[in-house]
Amino acid sequence: MFTVKISKSDFKNPGRWAEIARLLDLPDGRTEAIVMRMPGLLPVEPATKIETHGKEPEEWLIAESLDGERQWLIHNREPRFMAEIVDDEEDTFNPPFEYQLKNGQWLCNFNWLEPPPEDLTILCNEAETAIEIYDENLGVG
Repeated sequence: MFTVKISKSDFKNPGRWAEIARLLDLPDGRTEAIVMRMPGLLPVEPATKIETHGKEPEEWLIAESLDGERQWLIHNREPRFMAEIVDDEEDTFNPPFEYQLKNGQWLCNFNWLEPPPEDLTILCNEAETAIEIYDENLGVG
């Protein structure tokens, strides 16, 4: 076992990402996972405010990939993020950002557009409620 010292300045230099990814044993092309493994090191740029002409967008959205293989929960208010919804714990990745839902599904692969809160419990409980409402409206569960 060895220790790698990584500073915030390393993350400001994308040229270092490949080396850091190699040291963290991440697959090629997965340098974005560094953010998930080491939260707080990569500075998050503030999200651009979208002009809504007086009507706020929905707080929670659920989206699927074009092939229908993957499903995502999107939080459209601060802190903005998207998280993948998976059916099996074996499909989760990017710990410690995993959250098991009461229905047996998992939220994982969080992609933060703004800095996450210190305590994710309240936000994950709200996310779970949004998924329950979505499933009820579809007649699932």
